[in-house]
Amino acid sequence: MLTMTLAEKIVDEVKKVLTEEIIITQTNGTIIAATDAARIGQFHEGAYLTSFEGQKRILTKDDQRHMKGVKVGINLPIYFKQEVIGVIGMTGDPVHVSPFGEILRKMTELLIHEHEFFQETETDERQLEAFVFDWLHLPETAIDLTEKALRLQLDINKQRAVVLIDCQDDSFMKQNQYKELKKTLQLTSQEIIVRWGHARFLLMLQTTADDRKALQQRLFHIHASLTARFTPGVLIGAGKPAAAHLMKQSFQQAFRALKMTHADTPIVFDEDLTLELFMEEVSQETKEVFLDRTIAPLLPYPELVKTLRVLMTSDCSLKYTAEAMHVHINTLHYRLKRMQDAMLFYLAFMLLDHDPKKRSEQPDIL
Repeated sequence: MLTMTLAEKIVDEVKKVLTEEIIITQTNGTIIAATDAARIGQFHEGAYLTSFEGQKRILTKDDQRHMKGVKVGINLPIYFKQEVIGVIGMTGDPVHVSPFGEILRKMTELLIHEHEFFQETETDERQLEAFVFDWLHLPETAIDLTEKALRLQLDINKQRAVVLIDCQDDSFMKQNQYKELKKTLQLTSQEIIVRWGHARFLLMLQTTADDRKALQQRLFHIHASLTARFTPGVLIGAGKPAAAHLMKQSFQQAFRALKMTHADTPIVFDEDLTLELFMEEVSQETKEVFLDRTIAPLLPYPELVKTLRVLMTSDCSLKYTAEAMHVHINTLHYRLKRMQDAMLFYLAFMLLDHDPKKRSEQPDIL
């Protein structure tokens, strides 16, 4: 309960408001933290008696002469859940230090309660993380979801959508920000948030297939809140709502959608993906061969590459492309004659954008 690490933390906190020498002992009188490091490990007879009696003890000069490890000052029992778990002592003239006694005791007990609450919260979060990991990775027959869900007070029969959020900043996952984030998201008791690797966390939001618009608005709000309040550059990938036994699919969809996000499109729903699905299935070797046979010969000609990109983003309109490129439409026709089928190159560009090797060879345009 009262570990040396916790005792040292308490001493450090108390030193910020009091200048007197401080010790903390276990109930057996052993000093486990002190402003004077030389006293750590020593037996303190006054603290042992204080722990046994369960009340404040004033230590006099006479006590200092006759009791082991004692200095003039005061000892106060530390209570947790109505039990003495240790003793905190302050060295100095009892007349001078006694008025600080109750402040010292209250501050110490508050720090212990805060520490225990944090430990309990961390334990709950670890249990939830383990449950979600099992849910999304282990075969359904390998675990009893219902029993575990009941212990966590979760109804697994509700439909949920898996959402992966990449904060792209590991410092964001510090405990204080993480707790603040949970409040900001305003999750219901049946919605889940867990850490999910480097700078990421996973949500399981209660929704149905008919609530697509509501989910979309909620994710836009989440993205705006995270970007404005916590960290820029947030990316979000969302899977489709699913029943408990299909939650793995929703997770895989969210993971795939997250990979398709970027600064210009920070929120992606897997159900909106079309040609992007093709890219996920094609092997890296096939992608490289396809690029070599299609777009590779154009890369040395920046004006052709740029023309193709503008054409694709202008719904293949020659008029809009010519205007955007500030060229005569005849010039545009001439350039297009040097290219093959536009859709073929559209697919090639998609592959190019996801091929680091080829992309590094591309001219710095658009």
